[in-house]
Amino acid sequence: MALAYINLSAKQYFNFMCKTDFERRIFHDTYKEFQKKSKPYNPGQSLHTFSEMCQANNKAVHLHQQVYYAVMDTIQALDNKMPVLNDMAGKAILFDWAELNIYQSDLLNKAAHVVTLTYSSPKLVLHEMVNDLLILSYDIKGQFNETFMLKITDDLIINDQQKRQLLYS
Repeated sequence: MALAYINLSAKQYFNFMCKTDFERRIFHDTYKEFQKKSKPYNPGQSLHTFSEMCQANNKAVHLHQQVYYAVMDTIQALDNKMPVLNDMAGKAILFDWAELNIYQSDLLNKAAHVVTLTYSSPKLVLHEMVNDLLILSYDIKGQFNETFMLKITDDLIINDQQKRQLLYS
């Protein structure tokens, strides 16, 4: 019996200290796109940072989504596997949604560019909690799913909790 249905999230930061090809691609492609797409929010080219653009024009928050489009294919190449969250067997946790946010950026300083990707898992069944371990399975209708164990860490966010309750008549 399930204790709850949950969704997990994990956040990955991308800055100038990228280590993998995936990280470098996200960093460079989002900065290049930020440079192109920020022009309408920077009349007279007097603003340099993302936060300045947002303060001057609240529509600049749309840059998050506009920049995301530049890296959609790179994210899709992950095959819905979170690069930052693995179960105890070393298998990547699946995600069904990734949201990109510009944490900060500066048109004059590429090293100040930081974006985040927040990966959110599909619905999971929480079967049991043992100390700092979650025993989970994917909630796929009509299929028996194997359970897996995931260690609770500071980087792990439990987004959506829906507890199952026994109903008595």
